[in-house]
Amino acid sequence: MDAQEYKRKRKRKGSLVMNKDVYGILGDLTAEILLEIIAECMDDYLYVIDLQNNKMEISQSALDRFMISETHVRNVKQEIMSVVYKEDRTMFAKHMQAVMDGKEKVHDIHYRWLDKNGLPVWVNCRGVVIDDEDGKPGYLVGCLNETGNQRRADNVTGLLGGMEFCAYLRSQKKPVTTGFLMHIGIDDFATVNETHGSNYGDCVLKSVADCMKECLSGNQRLYHLVADQYVIVDLDSTSMDDAIQLKKKIGEKIDEFIISEKYEVVFSASAGVIDVSTVAEGYEECRKKFEFSLKKAKRMGKNNIYFYRQEDYEKFQRNGRIISALRNSIANGCEGFEVYYQPIVDCVSGRVIGAEALMRYTMVTEEGKEWLSPVEFIPLLEKSGLIIPAGRFVLNEAAKMCREIQQYIPEFSVNVNISCYQIEHGKIADKILTAVRDNGLTPNRICIEMTESGFIDMTPVFCKFRKVLEENGIQFVIDDFGTGYSNLHCISDMNPGYVKMDKDFTAKAMSCERDYELFKKIIEMVHSIGIHICVEGIEKEDWHLKMKELQADYLQGYFFGKPCEKKKFMEEFVCNPHNNGVW
Repeated sequence: MDAQEYKRKRKRKGSLVMNKDVYGILGDLTAEILLEIIAECMDDYLYVIDLQNNKMEISQSALDRFMISETHVRNVKQEIMSVVYKEDRTMFAKHMQAVMDGKEKVHDIHYRWLDKNGLPVWVNCRGVVIDDEDGKPGYLVGCLNETGNQRRADNVTGLLGGMEFCAYLRSQKKPVTTGFLMHIGIDDFATVNETHGSNYGDCVLKSVADCMKECLSGNQRLYHLVADQYVIVDLDSTSMDDAIQLKKKIGEKIDEFIISEKYEVVFSASAGVIDVSTVAEGYEECRKKFEFSLKKAKRMGKNNIYFYRQEDYEKFQRNGRIISALRNSIANGCEGFEVYYQPIVDCVSGRVIGAEALMRYTMVTEEGKEWLSPVEFIPLLEKSGLIIPAGRFVLNEAAKMCREIQQYIPEFSVNVNISCYQIEHGKIADKILTAVRDNGLTPNRICIEMTESGFIDMTPVFCKFRKVLEENGIQFVIDDFGTGYSNLHCISDMNPGYVKMDKDFTAKAMSCERDYELFKKIIEMVHSIGIHICVEGIEKEDWHLKMKELQADYLQGYFFGKPCEKKKFMEEFVCNPHNNGVW
């Protein structure tokens, strides 16, 4: 196929209308070669730029879409610069100059053109340079593709997106050793959308982006990742103080925007910062760390900045592994979970009258089995919602154990700890009643323990739960009394079977005369409203004797016995003929 035939076919398709002057300049043979090159990139808008004469031919379709006056452009520098979005002109001019100087033989950049309405549209401009006979850049031939959301660039903020962020990091020819990545998220952005609508939310996203742009130096780049999240890349900074100052400037600009809007919305932004050298670990690991850093900043409260710490991240990862192990264990019939029991004794007689059921867990890892402290795994059970099936396991095991021990100690009762999460989401009241019924227990033989901080809000759900317990004769026990905010009025309203004095409070009372007098007065006041007291943390015999003097009702602590598995508890505190459950 000769050049003329090729030209006729392209004209019929209407994709590119070539001016005769171009063929006059190039000659038919060169035009044929040129069009063959163009044919390889027929995505959207085709162009040919005469670099030496400052002329251009572009598809008619581009004329219909963008703010271009004609397909045959006689002054490329002037015409194209006018259609390029103002914030991208410097970058575009710099790259084109490199092409004209022969420093770049391939043209491939992302930037914005203005459409017929003057709105920015993200495009990918690709092309190749064809040299003249003297080896100088003669023509730039290529195509222009609209990228839009496919490249994760958006027209709301006017910023490049996540893919461009990744590409920029990967494009660094040398390993980056200085600088930082700042992951920024708008605090409570969901509330802005819910209150004012998504259109106003877009306005906030654009305004925050503009605020950040104003704070950037020439060596810093800003990208819009998803929704209300942005990332600033600084490859030159040698001090994290620069990140602190940048965050401060951004906060001040956001405050100015809020004031200009007459406080229509009030919000802030939090930031997580990681050292840019993390990029060397691979983008995926880098992404995990800067996402972790932002989450950490938000957990610290609004308008905070958090600097990545390896030990925090390792704890975060460990928590993830533990949650995964807990989930697997529960899926396999609560494998790895055990219930331990610690005796509760009558202060006067020294007889075992009950026990507290305590959850224990052994995690299976690749290295073997690892015993976990309740302080570590119970908060993760609650965080993940797994406390519901795990708590049901403990409740059922404790009820079975109580039924067995009542053959030896008829007045024996068992205390089971529950959390607010179980009340709010787990229908725990029904589970308690079922456990009592299935095991043939008298309702008051099951005591439900909660820390006083657990019900401080007195929510309707909690009040309903408390009413169900009371109506069915199930005892309610306030645990760790003295560490929270409850008062005698609150205790009276709860009408507990008894309260348990926190073990740390007990230890202080046993070592300080002033604390002892306070301890004594609290016991007197609780007794004054007809409620019994169990003192935790009894570790020595003389402590036991002092509690008798103070007329405590029940005692618990290492002096009487440490938490142990069911078999050992039965042997030492129930079936032992020498001990017979008496101190």
